[in-house]
Amino acid sequence: MRRLVNLALVVMALLCCLRLTAQAEVADRIVAVVNDDVITLSELNQEGAPYFQQLIQRAPADRLQPEMDKLKREVLSHLIDQRLIDQQAAKLDIKVTDDDVNQAIDTMLKENHASKEDLKKELAAKGLSEEQYKKQMQGQMLQSRLIGQEVRSKVVVTDEMVKKYYQEHYVAHPGAAGYHLLQMGFLWGEGTKRKTAAEAKQAAEYALKQLESGQGFAEVAGAMSDLPSRTDGGDIGVFKKGELAPYMKEAVLSMKPGDTSDILETPTGYQIIKLVSEQEGGTVSAPPLAEVKKEIEAKIYKQEGEQLFKKWLDDLRAKAFIKEYL
Repeated sequence: MRRLVNLALVVMALLCCLRLTAQAEVADRIVAVVNDDVITLSELNQEGAPYFQQLIQRAPADRLQPEMDKLKREVLSHLIDQRLIDQQAAKLDIKVTDDDVNQAIDTMLKENHASKEDLKKELAAKGLSEEQYKKQMQGQMLQSRLIGQEVRSKVVVTDEMVKKYYQEHYVAHPGAAGYHLLQMGFLWGEGTKRKTAAEAKQAAEYALKQLESGQGFAEVAGAMSDLPSRTDGGDIGVFKKGELAPYMKEAVLSMKPGDTSDILETPTGYQIIKLVSEQEGGTVSAPPLAEVKKEIEAKIYKQEGEQLFKKWLDDLRAKAFIKEYL
């Protein structure tokens, strides 16, 4: 009798396992087909996990589901783009190895005077595993190399484009009184790359050395700044005198257009600013074009490259077989 009971228990356990396996297979369904490749629901959930968690914490209950559906479609669109990029890179035999990724991470940590432990803590705060981060890094590097071969080589920056940009962005227009500033910042404390003010100041000192060696402000800000303005090369627009923060005002009022400040201490870290141009009382003051030409060329090159990349990716999408099942 006991043997029959044990046998029954084994059979029930097997049936339970089979049911769970079947449920798992259904849960991990295909959500998109991209040419000869597929994207699964588990991939979507893994890629979007940090963003889904943030949405759950901030979205009102009555808006959570529609906002979640919208976010999932955005994450899926990103995965489709990445899959198209991976496929194109494979066709062109462009690769990024694990060693490439590890070396890039080591370089990034060195430039920011941060440790691997600092990185792990920052990833944990964002809900990312080290494996996810490396995968993202690999994708970014692959995309960068592919863009370099397929897009950047086609970008042309003419003298006419530089002169036009100079007139529009460096020479203030009447009525636009104020100080046009570029900014980069290095934060410290909980939720940042650095534990202490000393580490943040080291990063700022390294950035200042890069500027002094001849690198453009926009380039250094884009690579090293912790502030949202990094995506615009540090450009934060035009500020009137009364709108400047106290620590910024003292520096700006002593600068001439084209000047870069020393390291400024702020309540949350350290900053370096550059005065692009100023206009007070209808008088426009801007640095000579020759002094900022390389900086302008870098900005235009970035803008043109982004536009060409979008067109290139749109063309890839138009030629690809893409079917979504979300």
